[in-house]
Amino acid sequence: MEPELAVEAEPAPPQFRPFRFRIDYGLGFFSPTDVNNYLKSKIPSDAYVEQGFSDMVLLFQTEASFAYYPLHFLGIRPSLTYLFAPKIYSYGDSSEGFWLHSLAPGLSVDLTYDTGRLARLFLSPGISYQWGWLDSFSASGLGVTFAGGAELSFGQARSKGLYVAGVLRIANLGVNGQRYSGEVNVNHLDFTSFMICVGFQFGT
Repeated sequence: MEPELAVEAEPAPPQFRPFRFRIDYGLGFFSPTDVNNYLKSKIPSDAYVEQGFSDMVLLFQTEASFAYYPLHFLGIRPSLTYLFAPKIYSYGDSSEGFWLHSLAPGLSVDLTYDTGRLARLFLSPGISYQWGWLDSFSASGLGVTFAGGAELSFGQARSKGLYVAGVLRIANLGVNGQRYSGEVNVNHLDFTSFMICVGFQFGT
């Protein structure tokens, strides 16, 4: 008799899961003109960055969110996002560091399409209210986001998996109060960026 071949378990068909949770991390590019002009005014001309660019061009994020889906293809997702961009300059035996931060609670709409396989595609336009700060400067205002990508679910239950997305954020925040440092005006803390985000998601 020929031995039986082992049959791998197939993933279950997608199930409707009205509650979804996600945590993700992102890396992207931005160009905050006022911020970079301020940094140039604060450091000596012979200062250098050991790795990377002399300007702030890399923006990082971490985000946690929860979604409720009243329909298979439509969800409402509140979120909390933390954005930050560090920059350390060295000169002589000294160094000086700067951190640009933002905290952004937001709300988005998930429009989804389940392929019936491992991928669930989505588009998510959203809005957020952002607070940003750098040294003595603080800013606040509305931002908008446009995200698109896929949730990849695994296992027989299809309840958890990976999240992969591209995210466009438009948020040029007007500075509150004092806007001057020497001869440099800092009118905006600009978090407008494009990011690639990956994370973990699960549904119940």
